[in-house]
Amino acid sequence: MKKLLSIILSLVLAVTSLGAGTAVFADGTKSVTVSYSVYDGEFKKEPTEIEVSANLSDTYADTVGYNDNSTEPTILDATIAAHLDMFGSVDSLSFSSSGWTLTAFGKDASNFSYRVSGNYSDGITDSVSDGDYVEYMFYQDAWWSDEYTYFNTRNANIYKNESVTLNLSRVGWGEPSPAANATITVNGEAAGKTDSNGKIKLSFDKIGTYIISAENNIGGLPIFAPWCEIEVSTALINYTQKEMQGAAAFLLSSNPTLDVNSAVDYLTYLKSGYDMSAYNDAFLASVKANLDENGGKLVTPAVAGYKSEMGVYGAVIQILFILGINPTDFEGYNLIDAFEKIDLTESYHPYYYRAAIEAASESFAKTLCDKFIADFYVLGSGMSYWGFSCDNTAHFLCAISKYKDSYPEYVKDAKAVIKTYTKTNGAFCDPQWAPDVNADSTALAMMAFASIGDTGTAFSYYKNLIKNFESKKTGVFGHTDKVANALATKDALLSLEYFNNTIEAGSFEHPEEIYKGSTTVKATTSKNGSINKTCAVCGKTSKTTIYSPKTVSLSSNTYTYSDKEKKPKVSVKDKNNKTVSSKDYTVKYSANKNVGTAKVTVTFKGNYSGTLTKTFKINPKTPKNISVKANKGGFTVKWKEQTAQTTGYQIRINTEKGKHVKTVTVSGNKAKSAKITKLKRKTKYIVSVRAYKKAKDGKKYYSEWSALKRYKTK
Repeated sequence: MKKLLSIILSLVLAVTSLGAGTAVFADGTKSVTVSYSVYDGEFKKEPTEIEVSANLSDTYADTVGYNDNSTEPTILDATIAAHLDMFGSVDSLSFSSSGWTLTAFGKDASNFSYRVSGNYSDGITDSVSDGDYVEYMFYQDAWWSDEYTYFNTRNANIYKNESVTLNLSRVGWGEPSPAANATITVNGEAAGKTDSNGKIKLSFDKIGTYIISAENNIGGLPIFAPWCEIEVSTALINYTQKEMQGAAAFLLSSNPTLDVNSAVDYLTYLKSGYDMSAYNDAFLASVKANLDENGGKLVTPAVAGYKSEMGVYGAVIQILFILGINPTDFEGYNLIDAFEKIDLTESYHPYYYRAAIEAASESFAKTLCDKFIADFYVLGSGMSYWGFSCDNTAHFLCAISKYKDSYPEYVKDAKAVIKTYTKTNGAFCDPQWAPDVNADSTALAMMAFASIGDTGTAFSYYKNLIKNFESKKTGVFGHTDKVANALATKDALLSLEYFNNTIEAGSFEHPEEIYKGSTTVKATTSKNGSINKTCAVCGKTSKTTIYSPKTVSLSSNTYTYSDKEKKPKVSVKDKNNKTVSSKDYTVKYSANKNVGTAKVTVTFKGNYSGTLTKTFKINPKTPKNISVKANKGGFTVKWKEQTAQTTGYQIRINTEKGKHVKTVTVSGNKAKSAKITKLKRKTKYIVSVRAYKKAKDGKKYYSEWSALKRYKTK
């Protein structure tokens, strides 16, 4: 009966592959990674990723009563793997000799069903592929009328306050149809109903992971509830997480030895979220070896004259907790007990107090804070360790930040001290030895303010950190530039951990775009250009138009020859009628001394390319010492000869009222006079003289006319 109903219910749903690839073990056994879930009116097991190998049914055939006899991973293998994951055994899983499921997940399996990646399958021996999801379901209705429901996606990534629309479909005895009026749940709480098209729009004002499902019936009809996981983040969080991954990968690329001596650094790598599985076994072995060698105590080399045991204890304890290991019984040693029995009369490395205070119980942590302050802090100056510096005080503030409310005077003072080491483009170490803004100090200042929850101030340092010091590789920093530097990247990774925690806690987003650089398309004399910037955090682009240079203007277009070069001032306007800065071009003058046409060539640079030209004239000098003698019906006109840049002269005769009468041309630059005849007797005329020059270009260039004067013929 079950098989018959299963065949009737078989429907093909549209699914998206989550990946492809099959692993093969050394013995030839194939293995895939799938996700499984168990639903019985509610999720008994939320989707969980497991490894499924093809030999599981062979291994457990006698126990479960059936074998798929397949070299490919099958649903049977996945079901066995799911039971091992949930219960540690397959005792609650059994099959008949013909392959019918008798018991599964601790229940009678008469109402048991399953789907693979949304597709119904009636064969336990059907294969599964890498990335499949297997949904195990128990019918709630005695007549098996439960409908399978599914969202249009099982995973979504959105930003805070961004909306996502989910479509819910249902499959019963017919074709899939919109699941209207279904109560949608978010993390188990009702969040609204789907509309007539099965749609619902959701948005979230806090970051985190949200599980979207539906109540277990629609209109009284039981359903197999859907599943969708929505990851809500901010662009800033996404970027800082990429930075931490990039920094850790860079620092670990040299395959460093990570043993108990580097426990404080190891803790930073773990907290950054970097996959340290390849290092964990060797690290834990080094911790045990150190304990064995030193009678149950962690003893590491002194650092700059200070013992480092306290910070190393704190780091190791935190590491064990992260790895799920009880530090009160690690290989037979109680590290917390040994940690809190440390002799505090000795001095310890001040930069390691942070790891110790974070691992300590509240009472012991405050004891450590008190000692830290007494040994190293000076009000008004900050933390003293080989002198005062931004870096020292930043480490101090971060170390006591967990108990900042108990030390308000020192928190206030440390904040003020760090600000004295701050410039508009970042932070510097100290004014005497390291006055340059650098990535290390900027990052540590960010860490200090992030650790006390001052996200806005921390962001101001972060902005400068990535603008001025982050290299092309995300998360890799230079010291005073953008050239990859291990020490700068190490400080940045530590600081990013605290900054990331703070912005996650407050769902903080970057309030402004952060540009690490820009690309420029130069404007030509015929086409506009642009400056293109991309925000390092969210990828938003900004385009600023560089308008094409259009016109060149000169301070003067006409000059008089003076035996000196003429260099008029140049002004350039673009197509938007805005003045182009003189920094964006060079000016070259040619043929700009002698009479003729001179040229100005403007060659653009910077954000511009190409050239524009402009010409101006240089004319001869105006003749001097003009004298006029009246004759019968004419004049004798004299002037001072000018041999330089002159070809000849012209005398112009106008009537007293200005009407032109005649112009007499005299060739030769040495000419000094000319006789004008055939004028009316006893009549007043206006007489003026000018020089001209026939230039190399074949054109004649004329001087200004001499002063106009009236003369009367005899």
